[in-house]
Amino acid sequence: MTSPSSESWVGPEAELEGVGRVHALENLLQLSDRIMSLEAELAQVSTVRVLTPTEQLDAEQQLIAMRASLPWRVGRVVTIPLRVVRRMLRRTSNR
Repeated sequence: MTSPSSESWVGPEAELEGVGRVHALENLLQLSDRIMSLEAELAQVSTVRVLTPTEQLDAEQQLIAMRASLPWRVGRVVTIPLRVVRRMLRRTSNR
């Protein structure tokens, strides 16, 4: 991340006076805040855990076992009419 330096940055707003300078400095402050928040967000996203290949294989095997279980199959059979009606409603509303 960026760290605030002790030296002040000299740019075009240093030549401005009065209200123009204040607006330019406020804009610079807003941009600095935005950069810091984006850097914090990037650091947070970078720490998101990704499954290792072994963990992914284990999760896929658990999913296969769940879908092969009796409760899953019974639930699918029970909800067939609802899924068919929902699919028909979607098709008629898209036309």
